[in-house]
Amino acid sequence: MNKDKFNKLPILEQIDFINSQIENNNSITSVCKKLGIGRSTIRDRFKKVNYEYSKDLNKYIYIEEIEEKVKDIIISDNKCNTSVVNNKQNIKSNPIVTILEKTDIEIQNNLLDLVNNYDVLKEIIELHRCNTSVIKQQIIINLEDNKTTTTTTLRINKSILDKFNNFCIQNKQFTKVDLLSQALKNFIEQHS
Repeated sequence: MNKDKFNKLPILEQIDFINSQIENNNSITSVCKKLGIGRSTIRDRFKKVNYEYSKDLNKYIYIEEIEEKVKDIIISDNKCNTSVVNNKQNIKSNPIVTILEKTDIEIQNNLLDLVNNYDVLKEIIELHRCNTSVIKQQIIINLEDNKTTTTTTLRINKSILDKFNNFCIQNKQFTKVDLLSQALKNFIEQHS
């Protein structure tokens, strides 16, 4: 079958054709390529008449069938009590909409909570920004009074050494000995 013949078929026959091709171990993508029609075109066309692809059944089915299967799964998995499903079904005939609305209500409550605490959250963010910038700008050398130094040879990553040398140039008020000693002391304290 080609694209023109397929497009002239009534929509239900198009769905039957696609489903029959899938049953013959063809993927939707390969069927669409053979027809010369985009998969999204098929999806959108079928969705207009309330048909969606079911991965579990590996075919396009009427959406009300999907809703019934979801309801059966919810009941069989004991995710909710049968009476709760029936009560919700009395309020709304669509169990999927009911489940989604519950999620929407939870989202709405969370958003309202954020809005109600906006000033507090804004203040926390500003404090964090201030503290971060102060920490970045302030270097504290807190070494023991022992001013004895020693010379040693270390192997160090070249890019890190270049960054350290640039850092030392930008902070000339400190000696390299003090900066390196403080960095090693902080590392030892943090990881001991």
